[in-house]
Amino acid sequence: MLLRILPIAFAFLFITACSKEQLVDDTTPEVSQKDPSGLLLTIEQPQKWAGLQVEFMQLTADSRCPKGVQCSWAGNAQAVFLVTGNDSAQTLTLNTHGGEKYPKSGLANGYQFTLNKISPYPATNIKIDPTQIKAALSITKAAVAKQESNRVEHVIIDVRSKPEFEQGHYPKAKNLDYKTIEETIGTLNLAKDTKIYVYCRSGRRSGIAKALLEEKGYTNVINGINQDKMHDTLGTRVKM
Repeated sequence: MLLRILPIAFAFLFITACSKEQLVDDTTPEVSQKDPSGLLLTIEQPQKWAGLQVEFMQLTADSRCPKGVQCSWAGNAQAVFLVTGNDSAQTLTLNTHGGEKYPKSGLANGYQFTLNKISPYPATNIKIDPTQIKAALSITKAAVAKQESNRVEHVIIDVRSKPEFEQGHYPKAKNLDYKTIEETIGTLNLAKDTKIYVYCRSGRRSGIAKALLEEKGYTNVINGINQDKMHDTLGTRVKM
């Protein structure tokens, strides 16, 4: 009986050991190859996207903390991509970690490319087949990508009526009547955390405008009271 059991046990141990060579099954959702806003790329297998050719050239580093291991930081995977257009070719080095030292996004040929994921995810004692490594990218137009860098330092809004505004106003101030500012603020295309100064004649209407803008989600609205106070606040008073 013992002789019969030993071969079975040996076969079980052999199968168990081999299973450790399987690829990591990372179940985190990825960008579909058919997703119009992104690509799922395998190394050295370029794909066409919006008139461009995008190639995942190589995985240059992978220090991500393996599954089942406690690490002091999450680590980072770094990949290099080649984006080729009609008259130019650009390389992008993108990271999974993000931040100033490990940027996830980069611009090439008029688009912003963001690295969402490198799969499979590393795990201890698991061998990953290099031919199965994939990079999930999302892609947006560069105009959207540059919106953050083009933000203004602050915006000044005169919330009085148009006739009052035309009689005189703070330099470069925009005129949005406080009665309709909820509907017209969108015409300025401001980020919700933009510093916005609102003023009127006495501070009453600008106080109302401030409250209305905050209800709309703007988080950095300042009641500048009136033109005179605005000069004091921003240090623009002309000295005689």
